[in-house]
Amino acid sequence: MGLAKFFQSLTNSAVRRELYEFTRGEAKFYHTSGDKSVQDGEIIYEAITLTRSSIDSSSDLEKNSIDITFALNSKFAQDCLRSALEENILVKVSKLQFGNTSTLWQGRVTAVKPDGVEITLKCETDYTSLGRAGARYKYQRTCCHDLYGSGCKLDKSQWGIQTTVKSVDKLNVQLRDLAVDDNYFRLGMLQSSTGVNVAIESSSGQSVTLIRRLDTLADQVTTDEALLSYNTTKQTWLQAINAETIATSALIEAIADRDALDPASPTYEQDLLDAQAIVDQKQSELDNAHQQTQDAQNAFDVASESVFFVTVYPGCMKSLTACHRFNNTDNFLGFAYMPEDNPTTTRIV
Repeated sequence: MGLAKFFQSLTNSAVRRELYEFTRGEAKFYHTSGDKSVQDGEIIYEAITLTRSSIDSSSDLEKNSIDITFALNSKFAQDCLRSALEENILVKVSKLQFGNTSTLWQGRVTAVKPDGVEITLKCETDYTSLGRAGARYKYQRTCCHDLYGSGCKLDKSQWGIQTTVKSVDKLNVQLRDLAVDDNYFRLGMLQSSTGVNVAIESSSGQSVTLIRRLDTLADQVTTDEALLSYNTTKQTWLQAINAETIATSALIEAIADRDALDPASPTYEQDLLDAQAIVDQKQSELDNAHQQTQDAQNAFDVASESVFFVTVYPGCMKSLTACHRFNNTDNFLGFAYMPEDNPTTTRIV
């Protein structure tokens, strides 16, 4: 490396760069406020126009909140705005300098506010809510717990149904192979193949109606032909794996039979030649089976590129009846039998 390049490299590493990591469901987004993209390890942070407010290191929790401002045309910020915060968006702000990365701030998004030509994410640390006064739960007929939350205790992964999108028409999404009652997914969630969650307003048969549009969902439609090819190549691949397993067992058995021959037998040399021939044949059959498995897997991988799986989760009306459907009444935090009329405001004649 020349001296000029060395000093240029040293100068570049000395420049402080801020890295922003946003986590929404299973999807992660990496951005930097610099003028060019930055790579830290295996992660590439895309350069976009964004600014943030100053980070206060005081012990005042309210002062630890920050604002992150995007340009109005930012696809990520627009998606946050449309989502109406249906799920938690976690934020991590880091500093990269001299090849070392350190965390400056981390928390979550609490509000999304458009303002003229900008979109601002209001963010606070996880400790901020601890400083707020007020009751955590209310005396009410409906459950106070968040579905699949720590109080609800339902395992979200056990209730998701994986399927594919047949068609998208604005808010209406046609799915496949759903054998559930109407409105089973009402107030539930659809998770796209890229990990973005969208709330479901209602459902009927194979169709769900989303609470907002998800433009990228149209790119995740799976055709009937693509799904047929996927299922066919998957079945062929599984059969090839099974055939290779059988061929492996046959080879192991042939080797064991060859090694078990008695050298003291008068026909040992001929028996050994015959046994070795069988081993060679089984080895050839295994090689062919392995090649067929590789070919089948390659065909399956190609077919998989045209199939996009989404996951739909049932919602909850927060009632005791809804809790019965989940077989989760032990964790119901509501007062289902409290009077609907308030005796302090209802006139008794």
